[in-house]
Amino acid sequence: MQIVMKFMLLVLITFLGAGLAIVPAQAQTDSRVLVDIPFDFAVGNTTLKAGSYQVKELQSGILGFSSNDGQQHQFALTVPNDAANSGHQPKLVFVRYGNESFLSKVFLSGDDDCLELLRSSRQKTLIQKGESGEELSLLIQTAP
Repeated sequence: MQIVMKFMLLVLITFLGAGLAIVPAQAQTDSRVLVDIPFDFAVGNTTLKAGSYQVKELQSGILGFSSNDGQQHQFALTVPNDAANSGHQPKLVFVRYGNESFLSKVFLSGDDDCLELLRSSRQKTLIQKGESGEELSLLIQTAP
């Protein structure tokens, strides 16, 4: 039993060490962008109002959204995705079901580094009901 515990502790320490080594390298890149979103949209299970937002990758896989008026803030967990960025422009990709829009993917730069948001419970419900989603992309600009 002690051998298994020692092994698990070693594995945990190894993963934590690797994670801490990766985070500072990611934090050095300033991937902050501005975007005007002309419709209400959901980030996870939270709906944000239409408006201007600053989007920034805070740590590897964690995005922060802040409205320019300072009234709305939201964090989102993401996973890497191998989706192609056909226009090679920074953009946000939404999926719209009827009049509900969900942020789906984020390209913070013109390359193919795609961050995908996990589907919310509301989005999963709409998919289960057979609703078809329409993708909508908004180009974004680098913040000064």
